[in-house]
Amino acid sequence: MLKKIILFICTFMVIYTFNFFIPRLMPGDPFSYTSSVSGEDIDGISEADLETMKAYYGLDRPIGAQFINTISSNLNGDFGQSIHYKKSVIEVIGERLPWTLVIMISTLVSSLLLGVSLALVGLRRKKMDGLIYTTATLLSEIPAFLIGILLLFLVAAQVKFIPLSGNVTPFKSFASWPAYWFDVFIHALLPITAMVIITTPIFYFTARGSFLNVLKKTYVLNAKGKGLSEKQIRYKYIVLNGIFPVITRFFLSVGACLGGTILIENVFAYPGLGKILQEGVMYRDYVLIQGVFLISSLMVLTASFIADLINEGLKKTRGINQ
Repeated sequence: MLKKIILFICTFMVIYTFNFFIPRLMPGDPFSYTSSVSGEDIDGISEADLETMKAYYGLDRPIGAQFINTISSNLNGDFGQSIHYKKSVIEVIGERLPWTLVIMISTLVSSLLLGVSLALVGLRRKKMDGLIYTTATLLSEIPAFLIGILLLFLVAAQVKFIPLSGNVTPFKSFASWPAYWFDVFIHALLPITAMVIITTPIFYFTARGSFLNVLKKTYVLNAKGKGLSEKQIRYKYIVLNGIFPVITRFFLSVGACLGGTILIENVFAYPGLGKILQEGVMYRDYVLIQGVFLISSLMVLTASFIADLINEGLKKTRGINQ
């Protein structure tokens, strides 16, 4: 356990270091981009004003001093001020993170249930198994953003009640909370659908392989010999014993799901982390980019750590020595 914690900390520090330096390698001046988007004449801003702005955000110091100051501030809970949004990074991320989590959690849970269900269908019907396997293989090779674009043209543009973009209907007054959440659901429907289409094959392949492996075990053959029904064997033996690798895959898929969600949010103009990351890169908002990557890295590393713990617990349960 101690080795895993040390590895977790070391991995985080490496990511944290790259997270600081890589955005600053981008060409361009964040203050020039911010001034242009706000409608200010860049040529009209004096050199003294630019230096004042750099000093305010701490970007006038040497890069090493900036790095040390960033570490010190982060340890004290201060993640800086967004140059583009003119407010704290924590506030900006706090407003957008819940919307990203809506897409991610809905995608992972839906894909898990659908993938396991399809694997069980394949166990019962061999002909269907071949069709499902081929379809899942093809879908797993399609990028998330391409599925999103196809859904925009084929669904959102054709069905009036499904919106093209956003997370909620702007300037609309809702009579009740259920009405509001239904509107949120309708806006999230296509982004979630796009993500489920490309994520379900991951869980399907994992569940299928695990269930087929369980089928070869002696206790399953004994259960068949005792005359237990297929339903009892399927759920009490196959699912219960084969679900652990699928649960591990659930946490390991957080990183891929987060990356896909960031792309999908930009396709549907969904106001989550992906949208502010795009704006952060566009306007060279170093501090905002650092904040988004920091929270993303923590989410992925934590999920991977949990998956590793589950895997270790499973091995100990089965008596496998490390």
